[in-house]
Amino acid sequence: MEQCFERAEAADSRETPEARAAKPEIKYPQKVSIRPATDADLPLLQDHLAKEKPTWEQGDLRLSIVYVAEFGGEIVGFCGARLVWQVEPLVLFRNFEKHAPHFAQQKATYRLIQAVDGWIADRRRNTTGIYSYFCRIVGRRMQMLALSFGMIRTYTNGKFFGRDT
Repeated sequence: MEQCFERAEAADSRETPEARAAKPEIKYPQKVSIRPATDADLPLLQDHLAKEKPTWEQGDLRLSIVYVAEFGGEIVGFCGARLVWQVEPLVLFRNFEKHAPHFAQQKATYRLIQAVDGWIADRRRNTTGIYSYFCRIVGRRMQMLALSFGMIRTYTNGKFFGRDT
């Protein structure tokens, strides 16, 4: 890091006094401040996320803890955090996979995730206040099933899927 500053200072010292005097002096505010986002900030942040980062997970920022960075009185960035369930593992026993009909394997997989999804979504049984989950899905066929189930791919070309219930 010090080397970077030394190189910058050396470059500045190579400028002639005339060249330095010809540059307009630009004064920037020196302070970056961090504050919690307000409800009024959220539409701007959500819109920025959708337009500038369309391949990122488009979670609802109203369900997140969000902080913004300000520089010169303008929002210049934000960070959101939310608690989610990680659904893992979902395992079918080898003997079942080896001998059971394919439809039975699919049905067992589907019904297991349906049961977990139902519990997470049920506000009477799940009193944690956390109603979102994600999981890692490797196989293409199971990824297609996840999408038909209402899950979204949380990363472009990734194997992680999520759902807000």
